[in-house]
Amino acid sequence: MKEIYMSQIKKIFEMYMDIFEQEDSDYPDYRVIRPKERAIDRTLDKITDNKEEQRKIYYAIIGHLFNRGDGTYRPICDDLRALGYTIVEGV
Repeated sequence: MKEIYMSQIKKIFEMYMDIFEQEDSDYPDYRVIRPKERAIDRTLDKITDNKEEQRKIYYAIIGHLFNRGDGTYRPICDDLRALGYTIVEGV
């Protein structure tokens, strides 16, 4: 059974949002961007070792970055459940 913690989903989502905002500025500060990208990679490594699965998880999470219809994490969780993951509360 594949499990993913809600805190991991939230962490990846918020870090990607920070990266997006930083890259959207006129002068992106890569001293801020690179550590956040590495933190996302480390979080994905904790979930699974399979790089293809990590890519699917990553795109399932960031695919709903600008979802204005539902302001919750429900669409992200639905996509992850479709990939076969169980969403677990906790750290």
